[in-house]
Amino acid sequence: MATLFWKLSDRETRLEQNITHILKAKPSLEPLFENVASDISTHFLNIFFPSMPTVCYVANLSLQDKSAQRINLAIRIPQHPAFSAYLDEHSSLVVIGYWGTRSSTPYLIPESVIISHNSEHPTNYEHELECEYQFLGEGEYPSRGIQNVLTPQLVEELPKISVLANERLEEWRKFLGFKKELIRQKSVGLRYLTINYDEQKHIFKLLAIANSQQDFELVRRALARKDLQLFDLNTSTDPWKFELPSLEDKRQNKQKVKFELGQFKRGKNAFSLLNPDEVKNVFQHIDLKDIPFSAPVFAWLNIEPTEDWKNKVTNLVPDQSDEEAILQYREDIKEMLETVPSTGFVSFALIGDWSLVDRQDRILRNLKQNENCYAPYLSSYLFDITQAQLPNLLPEIKEWFNSNLNNAQKRAVQKMLAAPDLCLIQGPPGTGKTTVIAEAILQLVKQGKTILLSSQSHDAIDNALSRITNHPSLRAVRLAKQGRGRDKITEEGKLFSGEQALARHYEALSHDIQVRFLTPLQQQEAQIDALKTWLNQAEFLQLDAQKLEQQRQSIKQQGIEKRQQQQQAQKAFQQQQLEYQVHEQRLVELQQLQDLLAGQSIVPPGLVLPDMIKNIAGRLFELDNYQVQLPFQIADFRFYPESQAQILMALLDVWQNIHSSFEVMEQDITRLQQAGQGGLTSIETQLKVQQLQQEIEQLANQMDLDDSEEVSNLWRLKRREVNQLKQQSGGLTHECYQLFKDRDQFLNIKNAQSTAMLLAERFEKFKQFGQCLNGQITEASQSLTAQMQAFEINVPDNAPIKQIEREIQNLLDQYKTTEIQLQKQQDAEQQHLQQQNFQNTCLSESIKSTQNHISYLQQQYQDSKAQNQNWHGLFEDWVQSLNNPQQSKLDWELMSQEYTQNCNLVAISCNENSRTLQDAGIDGFDVVIIDEVSKATPIELLMPLMRARKAILVGDHRQLPPMFQEGQDATETFEDLVEVEDENQDRSNLLTKDNFKRYEKLVTASLFKELFEKAPDVLRERLTTQFRMHPSIMKMINYFYDGQLTCGNPDAQREHQVVLKSKLNTLVDANKHLLWVDTSNDEKGVSYRDDESSNLTEAKLIAKTLININLQMKQQGYHSKNKQKVGVVSFYQSQCRTIRDEIRKANGGKLDFDAIHVEINTVIRYQGKEKPIILISLVRNDGKPKEYRRSSRANIARFEFINVAMSRAQNLLMVFGARNMLELRDVNLPNMDKPGTSKRKIYQDIFNRLDREGQVCTAREFLQACEISKPQVA
Repeated sequence: MATLFWKLSDRETRLEQNITHILKAKPSLEPLFENVASDISTHFLNIFFPSMPTVCYVANLSLQDKSAQRINLAIRIPQHPAFSAYLDEHSSLVVIGYWGTRSSTPYLIPESVIISHNSEHPTNYEHELECEYQFLGEGEYPSRGIQNVLTPQLVEELPKISVLANERLEEWRKFLGFKKELIRQKSVGLRYLTINYDEQKHIFKLLAIANSQQDFELVRRALARKDLQLFDLNTSTDPWKFELPSLEDKRQNKQKVKFELGQFKRGKNAFSLLNPDEVKNVFQHIDLKDIPFSAPVFAWLNIEPTEDWKNKVTNLVPDQSDEEAILQYREDIKEMLETVPSTGFVSFALIGDWSLVDRQDRILRNLKQNENCYAPYLSSYLFDITQAQLPNLLPEIKEWFNSNLNNAQKRAVQKMLAAPDLCLIQGPPGTGKTTVIAEAILQLVKQGKTILLSSQSHDAIDNALSRITNHPSLRAVRLAKQGRGRDKITEEGKLFSGEQALARHYEALSHDIQVRFLTPLQQQEAQIDALKTWLNQAEFLQLDAQKLEQQRQSIKQQGIEKRQQQQQAQKAFQQQQLEYQVHEQRLVELQQLQDLLAGQSIVPPGLVLPDMIKNIAGRLFELDNYQVQLPFQIADFRFYPESQAQILMALLDVWQNIHSSFEVMEQDITRLQQAGQGGLTSIETQLKVQQLQQEIEQLANQMDLDDSEEVSNLWRLKRREVNQLKQQSGGLTHECYQLFKDRDQFLNIKNAQSTAMLLAERFEKFKQFGQCLNGQITEASQSLTAQMQAFEINVPDNAPIKQIEREIQNLLDQYKTTEIQLQKQQDAEQQHLQQQNFQNTCLSESIKSTQNHISYLQQQYQDSKAQNQNWHGLFEDWVQSLNNPQQSKLDWELMSQEYTQNCNLVAISCNENSRTLQDAGIDGFDVVIIDEVSKATPIELLMPLMRARKAILVGDHRQLPPMFQEGQDATETFEDLVEVEDENQDRSNLLTKDNFKRYEKLVTASLFKELFEKAPDVLRERLTTQFRMHPSIMKMINYFYDGQLTCGNPDAQREHQVVLKSKLNTLVDANKHLLWVDTSNDEKGVSYRDDESSNLTEAKLIAKTLININLQMKQQGYHSKNKQKVGVVSFYQSQCRTIRDEIRKANGGKLDFDAIHVEINTVIRYQGKEKPIILISLVRNDGKPKEYRRSSRANIARFEFINVAMSRAQNLLMVFGARNMLELRDVNLPNMDKPGTSKRKIYQDIFNRLDREGQVCTAREFLQACEISKPQVA
């Protein structure tokens, strides 16, 4: 069996650093290194190379094909007999060493060690060996008698995986050489002696000096329209003339201070010349003799600050009535000015890349030699993603730090954790890529990994840091070199820088100790107290319920008793009523008898006659003896007692008729006596005869005159009637005589004298009878009256019943009230039970259960307290110390180096100097995450990529491309600079189209695009669910993403509270979140054309819009302490200045507003940000019709910039731009899921949608809407 011989290196520093770093990342390995105080590398290697034959996988990591001289050999032992038990199943250790292939007795010299993947099988660039391992001491060499595994055949078999990458890296090196020459070619600058800041005008005033007027004009013209920077004197080899040092010059390594500025102020105010005497009078500390110029030219240079500076100062402006705020403002301005070099050189931004290019050149050399590269297979997959290793499976994450992640975001995190070498995440606007980064970092930290977080943009780094939940296992620090690097750290990033990083970690530790050790006891105690409180309230509720129940039962019992009383009272009343009715009936009967005797009433049936009344009836029956015809017989009276009253009444009626005829009888007796023995003619008959005789006489006289038959017949008739009357005997005619049995004797009287005697006799008897009868009736009547007067009738009284009923009703009311109280009590009990999640149980059972639970918790609390009694005080003291605001500051002074070295998350920019990490004592990382990777050139990615075993690239190649030089305008890409120089026709210039074509892939986002397009799905994830933009705004952005974006929260509240209405149309309201204001013509409707990088029409419209929005926001309740956020975005810094000027004109000279917080900046500085309301100024307008043929590569047509600008808006997007400049332009849009691009008229599609949905208006109509919709100021 062959043997691998190995030997210790003379330089073990790097190896020891690697091992120390691995032990920090994998503390599980520490037991293997116990009691190893020194020579840790030898100890490690003795463990790594087993004493028994073992299979290993080797790979050639050499970047150059020098196999005949040497090979950088990597050795990985799968399922290592010693380390595997201490490492997770996905990790293994790899030793990288030097193999001199010229030697006939070759051996390996280990130089570094890394953590790598642990696949059981070799990758396609590894070779499998089974061998023994033998250590060679000093002066020892492999024995020729032992088969050596390092053979020429192995040299041929090992794939040269990094050679092709090296060839491509050579092109990168040439590009850096090109950039150095370009910087040298463009290296112009002016020395300035002093600098002032005009707070009123927001202008930096530099006192500059030049050798001559010609030199001054030459440099000033070169710096015009450039983003400028200030450099301290160390930047130049000459303290008076701006000359860059050679790369070999040691001064190149001096610390340099830079400060970013804007551009020269436009127009005549850009500068003002001074003569030497003026300089000497004003600046007495300047000795003109020290100036090495024979005829120096002095000038005040007026230079704008950056837009970031202006926004910061505007937001610092205090309320003039607040003295404390004014003092703070002065302090803040003073602190900002401290970062400005007091003297030095002013030049343009490209010069600032001089040191960066030198660092990048060293990084390339290191990568070629695999030096300071912690990703041993980086060169294999950097240019060919198919060479990257694939994970066996995606890890199952049981606990998410952010539970709100959607499935795509979770899948992205899983892929980031699983990828052995490289993972790519594309995050279109608003899809939460920063949220994914934050989750992945915490998951990696949980696995014990160390992470380097990097980005070309400082804002992106700090934004990602701010999204990470503070966790005790996370030790994060934001690093940047002194001076300008730290100045670029945002307020969010400063929380992770210096002592604030330690303070943040202390906050997490304090919270963790509180939660894990102190809070449980406090929570137990609080829980017990809460339960006791609950129990006390429950017992009170129970007592109240018992009282109410007792009250209800008492009322119920009283009700029962009252019901019984009511029944008794009702019975008594009924008895009273019965008695009353009997008495009343008796009185009625007596009265009826009285009335009967008086003949005043109809006798009711069944009236019972007392004996004395019956005697009266008996008396009346005696009338029968007097020949009175009675209607009833005495037998009838006796046999029909129920009819006795009616019989009596009939008898009384007979008697009454007789008695009432007494006068008539007396007259008739007299008349009869006078008539004598004959009959009795009645007076009526006599009178009738007399009348007839007179009529006969008259008829006889008439017959003498008229012998008619008619008269004769009448005469004969009258005579016959007289004869009949004379022949009749007379009688008594009164009706009383009809009552006599012998009435005929009185009706047909033959002998009046005898009839008179009969009637007189009978009349006397009637009178005697009447006297007797009247005596009886009077006696009976008096008796009846006496009986009636003797009655004492008590009217039944129901007052006791009414009183009882009122008492019962009162009890019912009390009962209902008690029922309501009981229901409320039950509701209160249920609510109280719900507080402890009791269900389907009564209060008494819950009380018993809670009492038992309190007893259990008290015992548990006592046990916990006893268990932690030795630590509890320490923890309390520790938390108190951690919470002390001064503690982190004191500790940082003592252990800043140690803390930084032990941080598991370090954040730096891609262009940060490697020394920043080295000075901090930080070596390599397990994982590097690079955010907004599309904004970085491939070379800028190298430094962070080489610092970690695994890389995660996060970006979006459809957003901002890399800028060739530092600046704020969207015209700082390499392509833009080439176009400018091409127009100047400078043949000596390096910025040519040929050079752009040659280096295009090194100055664009093509590397990320190429890697993403070719990566297998398991190594990439595209996020397509966005949460930022209103769906109407998202539809616009979707044209850049083939419609793949979806809205994850379409129902979210996205009210912008802005209303704009013209005379005919509603431009913006609660249902309209997007408006394009076409500025092809100005506000008067006239075709408009302006400077290439500024547009006065758009600036005026935006100023008026901000004034209007501010007034509307004030009406909506916003104020100085709570302002609505509004962003103003343009492609050009000069347009930002123009907009600010127009705001001052429209806003009383002020830039700040009462109710809105306005940030004005270029699109370069807006990537990664978002605002509720965004206003965009596209600026460019050549005044020509839309059909005019324009370049598809013109800046205004660059979809990446428009994509970023538009996608910053959350609730309202208003674009001010000339439609004619965009509508018919072609856009070279990259394909989403395959290589290449396709030419499309994207903007035409966008305008078609805007037209359909009524979201386009002219500048004229928009200005009209601003005036109409402007709220009235009170």
